[in-house]
Amino acid sequence: MQTRIILISILLITQITVRADPRNRNPVYNPGEMLRYQIYYGPLTGGEVLMTLEPSVFNGQDVLHAKGIAYTKGLADRIFRIYDVYQSFMDPLTGLPVKAIRDISEGSYTYYNEVLYDRDSNIVISQLSGEHEVPPGIMDMVSVVYKLRDTMQTTTFRPGDVLEMDTFFSDKVYPVSIRYGGSEMINTRLGRFHALKFFPVSEPGRMFKSDDDITVWFSNDRNFVPLRVRLNMLVGAVRMDLIEYEGLRYPLVNIR
Repeated sequence: MQTRIILISILLITQITVRADPRNRNPVYNPGEMLRYQIYYGPLTGGEVLMTLEPSVFNGQDVLHAKGIAYTKGLADRIFRIYDVYQSFMDPLTGLPVKAIRDISEGSYTYYNEVLYDRDSNIVISQLSGEHEVPPGIMDMVSVVYKLRDTMQTTTFRPGDVLEMDTFFSDKVYPVSIRYGGSEMINTRLGRFHALKFFPVSEPGRMFKSDDDITVWFSNDRNFVPLRVRLNMLVGAVRMDLIEYEGLRYPLVNIR
């Protein structure tokens, strides 16, 4: 379960992009980009998250195929196997999804759904529940990662700024807010980085102690890559760190 929460958190955490539908004239990401993260439960390693971005075609339209995969490893995999896949097919000009897929496998539980986005009518069509009216510019759980990174290159954040966005998740509109916490220096396996820190609004009482118990750090360079996610839950702390990357548009800037 914690592995799935980590993947969802990194996606939810990045839902601070504007509601408008701007054109991505110079996106910060590259087709061919790969980001791999290690998940830690305290001192133990429990799984990985892999995020990839590739060119593709959907209904005759050129798209960017973004995929986020969360899976258990080692002892965690033997105790309770998780292999969750989230996919988004995005218009390369707007960064908005035209199709999303959610494929969940957690122990004996499985879930699969596909969602189509009709931008002209502001409707999404779920394979499981049919049509839903949605706000303009609504996004799925993967495309927001890339949309936010583009937003960071054109937006000046001040500590305490709160941004909002509507997403479509579990067949309903899911509004998310996130607060900017300022800049910070962090140490990782890949080096020492200047980072931008954000706090998504979490829900206290269920798995978290307060609404600031999820934190994400993005590289404060031209890539704005998620470097680290930390969750302080009622049952303990979980951390996810970037451990490998390929195909970034710009060199990842660290301070040795």
